[in-house]
Amino acid sequence: MKNILLVLSLNCASCIVNCAFSQPGQWTWIHGSNTFGSLGNYGVLGVPDPSNEPEACYEPAEWTDLNGNMWLFSGWNQPHSYNNDLWKYDPLTNEWTWMNGNGIADDSGSYGVQGVPSFTNLPPSRTFGCITWTDLNNNLWLFGGNHAGIETYNDLWKYDIGANEWTWMKGPSTPDLPGFFGTQGVSNPANYPGARFETAAGWTDNNGNLWLFGGARNNNCLNDLWKYNIATNEWTWMKGDSLPGAAPVFGTQTIEAPANDPGARIVYSTWKDLSGNFWLFGSGNYYLSEYRNDLWRYNITTNNWTWMTGSNLPWQLGVYGTQCTAAATNTPGYRLENRARWRDTNGNFWMMGGGYGGSSFTWNDLWTYCVSSNEWTWVDNSNGLSPAGNWGTLGVSSPLNMPNGRCAAVGWADQSGHLYFFGGTDNSFYNFYNDLWVYTIDTACANVGCSAPHSTNFFSASSVVCPGTCIDFTNLSIGAVSYQWLFPGGLPAMSTDVNPSGICYNNPGSYDVTLIATGPGGTDTLTIVNYITVYPYPPPQGIQQSGDTLFANQGAVTYQWYFNGNIIGGATDYYYVAPQSGDYNVVCTDSNDCEVEAAIFDVLAFTESLDESQALTIFPNPAINKLTIYSRQYTINSMDIYNVLGEKILIVQLQSRRSSNSAAVYETTMDISGLSEGMYYMKVQTENGTIAQKFIKE
Repeated sequence: MKNILLVLSLNCASCIVNCAFSQPGQWTWIHGSNTFGSLGNYGVLGVPDPSNEPEACYEPAEWTDLNGNMWLFSGWNQPHSYNNDLWKYDPLTNEWTWMNGNGIADDSGSYGVQGVPSFTNLPPSRTFGCITWTDLNNNLWLFGGNHAGIETYNDLWKYDIGANEWTWMKGPSTPDLPGFFGTQGVSNPANYPGARFETAAGWTDNNGNLWLFGGARNNNCLNDLWKYNIATNEWTWMKGDSLPGAAPVFGTQTIEAPANDPGARIVYSTWKDLSGNFWLFGSGNYYLSEYRNDLWRYNITTNNWTWMTGSNLPWQLGVYGTQCTAAATNTPGYRLENRARWRDTNGNFWMMGGGYGGSSFTWNDLWTYCVSSNEWTWVDNSNGLSPAGNWGTLGVSSPLNMPNGRCAAVGWADQSGHLYFFGGTDNSFYNFYNDLWVYTIDTACANVGCSAPHSTNFFSASSVVCPGTCIDFTNLSIGAVSYQWLFPGGLPAMSTDVNPSGICYNNPGSYDVTLIATGPGGTDTLTIVNYITVYPYPPPQGIQQSGDTLFANQGAVTYQWYFNGNIIGGATDYYYVAPQSGDYNVVCTDSNDCEVEAAIFDVLAFTESLDESQALTIFPNPAINKLTIYSRQYTINSMDIYNVLGEKILIVQLQSRRSSNSAAVYETTMDISGLSEGMYYMKVQTENGTIAQKFIKE
């Protein structure tokens, strides 16, 4: 009952705005000016007011916090100045609040002390593609961007909403610096990405880590993918190249592979799907004038990219098809600065507008992408170049309303699934806007053809294993009612279970895994090439007995001995002196942590006890650095040391003396510190013949 009351309360509050634009499939102009060049109205810092509004701006940065409020870092403003003011928009009251910043154009900011929040801290003014994130604790994060086309940043900032304070968290305060990559896949306090701008490719994963991809710096584009761990304050270079300019590697469409890569590019449209995968669309290598319409998915579990749809060639025009009708042949055309993008409550992606070079022409076409069917749908607005807009009446929806062609605008989605659109520029490049629009999704249009299941990020399982390992697979596909799994190289080789378990891989090699998920709307197939890697067999093992000592084959990384099936504490050498008779086995691991076992049964153990008649005694045995040999009957003339292969490895220079032991005739001490650990044989020559004895060097 509590949840129902909460929903009713939210719905009533949202009527302040939403009841004025409740018509599905229609746009409503709800705030700001319907002409370009507005200077806005700051009002009082921290105080909301219906008359407040940001200046008209180009390529601002945006966030949506966990409470549904929308935030704006103002970017390049009319009349063509660069600001660092932070604004909050409340969709329930339709009011803007100037929250932070000093309202000064081209402000150089104040870094303060790294890691220390302060009300005086402030990022320098910037625009042109800053990367933004909202973390799991409702903090807002900002990275990179550019000031006036001159200075490019790689500083990382955190904004605490409750305290209304910025903190400079990571990266240099000096602009235009390259990053420190370290080792791919390895976190390090010294790592950080290089300075960059013209990218909005940032994602927050389900564990709260922050990710970024691509962008531009020093007349080059980048394809490096990075992860930032908030808890450790460390960056990790996850994928891509440390050098700029990498060409894309498309592979086969919809087939994931380790070599696939979107290539160096600027990026504006990005999403995260309901399975936690990251997506990006189009743009391209600005400096090669290669603008694209390809859609890519990054699987966070496998660290692999997949080219999902669109062309692998630049400069491809859109295929609109029939409005409100999904089709595999539909696709938006090439474009850039298409930062107005959303994910709806069903997990599907939306995108609007963009332009060519931010100047020659712009679009206002509204598209949705169905994740489950891998299909685009042209939903609304014009399919022509640089279309004129129609604002209509402020606060009143109409089927005739639509924004004009825009690039460098931003978008938010509220908790009811409405899409918001703000700012940007028309095809003149210098006509900046501050109008705020809202769109109500028409599900009869947008959801056509979008009921098939999808198997992106389709399972979780151990993917690198030792021979003989059996794996359990967890199904993460959405919307399916039946499944077919294919496990080439596994036993069994196929399954129709929802979550197959006990799939065993006995032979070394690399093996694909396929899931075919079927639902009311169709079938989705996903194959991950070489997903399962089975290590080589570890070297074979055996046990040999010599007297009371058991010896396993040397060369393993670890050893563990067992007696009658029970672990023997501390028995972790390649040999073991058996104190009692019974069954023994040893488990050995190789460098891949793969195990091999050997056993020996019915061991008859004994400990030799010397009596007065014995000719030779060695002490201590095992020994570390010194070994003492004494004879009760004979004078020792010479002594040689042999390894277990029978090879002579040491001729001992004797320093014999009469033993202080009254029962012995001669005693000598030898230095064995130069010998490697292991078992050896000693051959002693006396006046009465040769005596052989074994010893162990530890």
